[in-house]
Amino acid sequence: MQIKATPAHHTETGFENRHPLPDPVKRSFWRFLRRRFFGQDNWPKAKHQIGKIPTETPDHDAIQNPDPKRLQVTWVGHATVLVQYGGLNILTDPVFSQRVSPFKHIGPKRYSQPGISMDQLPKLDLVLLSHNHYDHFDLESLAVLGNVPRYIIPLKNGSLLEKAGISADRYEEMDWDDTLMHGDLSITHVPSNHWSSRTTKDRKEMLWGGYILEFGDGYRFYFVGDTGWNEALFTELGANHGGIDFGLIPIGAYDPRDFMKNSHCNPEEAVQIMQVMGVKQALAIHWGTFVLTAEPVDEPPVRLAAARKDAGLGEDDFIAPPIGATRFFDRQLTETQTTSQKVEPTASPA
Repeated sequence: MQIKATPAHHTETGFENRHPLPDPVKRSFWRFLRRRFFGQDNWPKAKHQIGKIPTETPDHDAIQNPDPKRLQVTWVGHATVLVQYGGLNILTDPVFSQRVSPFKHIGPKRYSQPGISMDQLPKLDLVLLSHNHYDHFDLESLAVLGNVPRYIIPLKNGSLLEKAGISADRYEEMDWDDTLMHGDLSITHVPSNHWSSRTTKDRKEMLWGGYILEFGDGYRFYFVGDTGWNEALFTELGANHGGIDFGLIPIGAYDPRDFMKNSHCNPEEAVQIMQVMGVKQALAIHWGTFVLTAEPVDEPPVRLAAARKDAGLGEDDFIAPPIGATRFFDRQLTETQTTSQKVEPTASPA
């Protein structure tokens, strides 16, 4: 019997990025705390600009009665997005708690309230979880969602999900490059350039990454998760999985760059991900909800607009809508697809 080789990103204690980048600073949780909260190494303070994050009332009628042939997304905040297409209700990285921290009374507090409450959600079919960081994997929110949806998670995250009361038969763990089916929906787990941890002692023990979804009609959707820009990684992903109809791409939590560069992309790098992956339309996530890093909380969409213009993209190609906004997207066909779908004119009767 042939023994399957261990994937290169598997280590003795967990996992490693597919194309590891040199780390410009020695990273640790305690160093992060010293820099972030005690001013060491000249960590600049984020400029909290109260009232600068726009909000919008979701389209509740559309949320409860979505058109299965038209993509609609509602940005709840941060990386939490309600995705509705093909008759499915999909939620990414559900976080509705007031803090994203191992502690009840300290740690990052919600800067902007969720754009939709949990009791306003439709019945969920799928929940996609990108990795185990507190601002993406919120046990309190997951416990409320319960065992109704099917959960898709990276390898080794199942034990953590079970702490939220989710039964083992309600989730699927996936390695990078694995594909599973949910009806006629194909779900592929793809790498991102990131890491995982819940404590000071479990760094990279659980896998992380993003997901590419291909619906039965061929519509392709990409949830990037958390990532830093990695040219080798995204060039490879673009070659293997490129040609995406719609993507959720992070644009925030990027300063100071020496500490955040390998974990989070800035808006200019987010545009690079869009281009390399061949994403036709995208919505910006991971900004304006929790003040995690040093850039002004309302800066990411401003920089995105400039980067979009520099790249020759239209305003509607990569949007950063208000929290709570429901947006609708019609499929953009390529010239080849458009030609193949043209119907020959019917001959006039003699």
